[in-house]
Amino acid sequence: MEPAVARNIAHYSHGYLRDRFGELVVEHVARVAAAVPQDAAVTAWLHDVLEGSDTSPNELRHVGLTAVELAALELLTRVPTEVYELYVLRIAHAPGEEGRLARCVKLADLDDHLAHDRIPHSAPPYAWARRHIVSAQFFRHETVPEAEHGAA
Repeated sequence: MEPAVARNIAHYSHGYLRDRFGELVVEHVARVAAAVPQDAAVTAWLHDVLEGSDTSPNELRHVGLTAVELAALELLTRVPTEVYELYVLRIAHAPGEEGRLARCVKLADLDDHLAHDRIPHSAPPYAWARRHIVSAQFFRHETVPEAEHGAA
């Protein structure tokens, strides 16, 4: 799927919905999409669509979503009965290209949430989740360790 198509789907799927920070969901999604590499942009634009809208996986496949992108979105979709920590660990330990894409997007998602000055008490443990995603990326050799980002 082309990133522009994914962006349009995100806009019509989320409309004027707001998140726990009182911001438009689509603004959060746009920041996440801007923070990931180009190969993860489609997944980033759509990362909240299955969980937060009536848009179906079939609709997404019909407009060009690949099987890997759909598998990554399914990893990123938390069902209401799923404990947050298990959801994060499911993403952290997911194999294959879909796991790599999901971890990349989840890290950008968590970083965007953690960038807020005030995180509501009702929010999940974002910092804990971030540590697990970063560890999984490190052990799978998907990223450069954070301590080395500034050195070079």
